[in-house]
Amino acid sequence: MKTSEIGEIFKQKLAMQYSLVGFYFTDKRPEDAIGFKKSGNGCIMPLILASAKGKTVAFDENSIGWDCSAFHLGYKDWIFTGIEYFLSHGLLICRECERFVKTPELAMRYVESLKPQKKAKGVAVFKPLEKFSEQEKPEVVIFFANSDQLSALVYLLYFNAPEEEGRVEARFASACGSIITLPLKYARNGEKKAVWGLHDISSRVRLPKDLMTLTFPFALLVDMAEEMKESFLYTERWNKIAQRIQKENRRNVGLE
Repeated sequence: MKTSEIGEIFKQKLAMQYSLVGFYFTDKRPEDAIGFKKSGNGCIMPLILASAKGKTVAFDENSIGWDCSAFHLGYKDWIFTGIEYFLSHGLLICRECERFVKTPELAMRYVESLKPQKKAKGVAVFKPLEKFSEQEKPEVVIFFANSDQLSALVYLLYFNAPEEEGRVEARFASACGSIITLPLKYARNGEKKAVWGLHDISSRVRLPKDLMTLTFPFALLVDMAEEMKESFLYTERWNKIAQRIQKENRRNVGLE
């Protein structure tokens, strides 16, 4: 099955308002890509969501947005001095501490655990799966989904392994960490594991309130696509839920 076909069939069967977003590194920036003109310009999450709406988005080490994005994409080996206090508590000039982690010591250990093993090279590209050519393959695929769609994806993920534990990872992570850093780690280790993301309170203020992410290694998503026709997604029970989603999608764009 072609990469673009996988994107189309998932979008159709799950009644997705947003396209599936494929992520990969390449040597050349796509001609139609949007992005920042320089580093330090802002959060990359709204741009990645723009990719789910049809845009091709690209970043490199000179146009990556904030330091946290550069770190989670692998362009930097640290975020900024004092990040352990920013995530926890302490004295920082011109920054309000987020109080996401109990102590600076715990925060320091957490950030150190995510340090890239080697620096990323080239251009980081996010684009809708239906825009991939036959030769292009993403490393990971991001779903921007509501609760019904997340439920379906989790059930499909366990379709051929209902007794297996740990196929969905839900943990403390920034938005970038949950859709890039952790999924890439699992994909490159050959692990059949998806990451449930967008729990990041700082990023949620910039995004639709009911939206979450589930990010898969591409190889795992291919397996799921090949088994989809045998699953609940072709039952009347799921069709009723899909119709409910479609009605909500129409309401969101002002058609109802």
